Formats: sequence, C-alpha cells, structure tokens
Amino acid sequence: MSVAASIRKLGFRRWHERQLIEAHASLVTAFLCVIVIAVCLDQFHWRESGAKPWIMLALIVAGIVLCYKTVTFYFKMLFRAEHYAEQAVCSGCKAYGVIEVLASSACRSQDVASGSWLSVRCKKCGHDWTINTTPPGQPSEKYL
Repeated sequence: MSVAASIRKLGFRRWHERQLIEAHASLVTAFLCVIVIAVCLDQFHWRESGAKPWIMLALIVAGIVLCYKTVTFYFKMLFRAEHYAEQAVCSGCKAYGVIEVLASSACRSQDVASGSWLSVRCKKCGHDWTINTTPPGQPSEKYL
C-alpha cells in the first residue's frame, strides 16, 4: 500500500505511530539476533564432530545478515517517519498531523520516483501545502 493510501486510510498520526512501532519491532529483532549470534559463538567449536559446527556457523551467518537487514530497516523507517512528521505541521494554524491527502506523485513504499510529493490540506483551517517525500541529500530509490 502506498504512503498516501495509508495516510488516507489511517490518518497521519496513526500512520506515524505504526511506522514507529514497525521500526522499533525491527530493532527488537536485531537485538534478539545479537543474542543468537553470541550464544552460537559461545557454542561453536571446530573440534566437535558431526553437523553441529556447521549448524552453528550457519546460524551465526544468518544472524549477522538478519541483524544487518533489521537495523537498516529500523533506521530507514525511523528517518522516514521523522521526515514526514517535520512537514506535517500546518503553517496556518500550527496543528500537527491533522491532515488529509489531496493528491500524490508515485510514492509507493518500495519504489519512489525522484521528486515525489504529497499534496495535503489541514483539516482544521483548510490550508494546503506539499510534503516532499524525498529528503534532501538522500537518493530517492533507497529512502522509501
């Protein structure tokens, strides 16, 4: 589901909250991966016969890969939520997150065109503005 459709369905504040929950769930997963890596490193011995050393080695490699992916996902989600939140304040009445999405460019969560945007309106005062979905200095295809 696109960011615009998610915000339309949930509202900005609930969408933002869910982004933060997803991000922190991935951080917990990364922490659990670190625990698995530490336990497997403690139990890993080449001198043992059979498949146990290979299983431990496979668990260590899988834990490292999963930890890297989840930490990367954590920061991506956290930075995206922060970037949207910075722009979700109405300049007319200073209300935070009380917006409705009017229009959007192609802004799917996996593939974002350069210069993507959301056109939003404040539900309190009716002020319109545009939220830039690509932060400055970030490659758009890697950000969202």
